[in-house]
Amino acid sequence: MVKKAAIMSALTGLAITLFSFITDISGHWTGKVNDQFEVAFDFKQDGDKLTGSTKGPDGNDVQLQDGTIKGDDIAFGMPMMGDVAKVTGKVKGDVITLTFKGPQGDMSFDLTKAK
Repeated sequence: MVKKAAIMSALTGLAITLFSFITDISGHWTGKVNDQFEVAFDFKQDGDKLTGSTKGPDGNDVQLQDGTIKGDDIAFGMPMMGDVAKVTGKVKGDVITLTFKGPQGDMSFDLTKAK
């Protein structure tokens, strides 16, 4: 019984390790909001912690806050107009679909990983 539990524990640890390498989103990602406004994000993943930045409308760096990644779900805060917008997303290969609340309601857009 102990041997079976040790094997299952080892396999679970291996699966988690392999999955974390598969879902690493570190790097430069680009896309368009409303098919008009070009955006770019630089993400750095360390386990389930996500940090990074984007450029604000004024061209200054905007640091992402409290970022997490769990499986294919990502979330972070992004300072915007004196507040922090909560951004959530789904990772599917080389595409991330992000959603946040804008002045006219929820806005979604896709990012693709730069080659």
